[in-house]
Amino acid sequence: MKLNKFTWNNYLQTTEAKETIGIFQNSDIDSISNKFINNIEFSEEKATNFILNLYNFAINPKLNSIQNYQEANLFLEDIYDNGIELIFEDGEKEIPLLKDDFTHLISIVSTWLFYEYPEIFKPYFFKNNYDLLTKIADTFHLDLPKVPLKRYKKERFLHYLDLCKCFNKFQKENELTDFEFCAFLYDFAPKFIKETDDEKELPEPSQVWWIGGDKHGEDFEFLDTNLNSNISSFWQGNIDTKRGDILVVYCLAPRSYIHSVWRVKRDGIADPFFHYYSNIYITNGQKVPPITIHELKADKHFSKNPLVRKNLQGINGYPLSSEDYLRLQEIFNEKGYNSSNLPQLYNYTYEQNKEIQNEREVEINLIEPFLKRIGYIEKDWIRQLSIRMGRGERNYPDYAFLTDKTQNYEKASMLIESKFHIKNNKELEETFKQIWSYGQRLNSHTLIIADKDSIWIYLRKNDSFDRTKYKKFFWKELENSDKYNEVKKLIGK
Repeated sequence: MKLNKFTWNNYLQTTEAKETIGIFQNSDIDSISNKFINNIEFSEEKATNFILNLYNFAINPKLNSIQNYQEANLFLEDIYDNGIELIFEDGEKEIPLLKDDFTHLISIVSTWLFYEYPEIFKPYFFKNNYDLLTKIADTFHLDLPKVPLKRYKKERFLHYLDLCKCFNKFQKENELTDFEFCAFLYDFAPKFIKETDDEKELPEPSQVWWIGGDKHGEDFEFLDTNLNSNISSFWQGNIDTKRGDILVVYCLAPRSYIHSVWRVKRDGIADPFFHYYSNIYITNGQKVPPITIHELKADKHFSKNPLVRKNLQGINGYPLSSEDYLRLQEIFNEKGYNSSNLPQLYNYTYEQNKEIQNEREVEINLIEPFLKRIGYIEKDWIRQLSIRMGRGERNYPDYAFLTDKTQNYEKASMLIESKFHIKNNKELEETFKQIWSYGQRLNSHTLIIADKDSIWIYLRKNDSFDRTKYKKFFWKELENSDKYNEVKKLIGK
């Protein structure tokens, strides 16, 4: 949905809105540090002092020439490469930030830049929480720029300016002041899209991954105290981790053993301002008997494992094969544990998808027979509907269930986009963006993505779709009557 003026104006009358707008309007750095700046090692007081020092004592490079985005980009490149020079009242000089410091401390740097040039720069407080920004973008139609690849560290910092362009465009379109926009982004929008209970049910796992925990950053404390609960935590992981996948946690020194098995709450995501780039959220941990690195090295199966041979260097986000996971469970059983209590990998291959070779075969052998099973006939859908998407472009959703056939004003209750095989989260996100654009144009209330193994169902909520909220089913699952009826209730005729 776009920002509803009635809802927004009602929000502006609330105490929360007035307080939040006032914080930014009055340059209340103490309150900004307290409420919005987190996920850095600084105390609230140190963050406040850092921002004030940048604002009061930065002398080089000079800020007085920034008048457009091109100049802003040159300035950001300059400070990334050469740092920011401060000169204090006693004449002492300091360069407190250089290169990756800017990425790590983006919340502090962006707050300083906002108060220097609010018409160009905006504060950025989504460090280690980029998925919340994507939810806000999906809900309110912000067209987020593409995240640079992990190895391009400088471009990851410059991504901040691309985000500012996106934020400023939204602000202008909705006639918000600079301070109202801050209230929208950091108070109104997060509350509007607050997670609901429908995310608690996890799909069947399709992959097992290693992750590690150390004694720093309270990892051990979280792992020990939040077992057998739906409490979740941010963690370093693989960008291709999917919601519902299985995680084997190895605690680093001084423990040096496998500690527990967890599930993935959200799909892996690339966060340009997170040092390790890709992250996940873990939940539903189960304690298992400890298995030390020495036991793994002595085991006939794991002694040949490349990660074990490297002493588990680079453990976070490293995949385990199904054979690896089965062998771990055998070792747990040998230690007196009943591994049947652990989540199990789902075998999603079955006769109907074993021989499929391309996208059209997905449609003929899986999608269309299933649509007929849940009550549709071929006249209910149109394949490759030609729709105008602006600038004279023609696009073709694979399946459209039209409710209004008026040319150039078509509406479709449901759309399906088919692919042969969606191999990773990046491909899933690209497909979602594609079908999302069709859904906005055709005012659809259900979007479906399907490949040879699975279907993903997205339902419109709050007048929009959220790429992180979907129901995923393997085609094989739909042979089960309960799963079949669940899907039929969601999308059946």
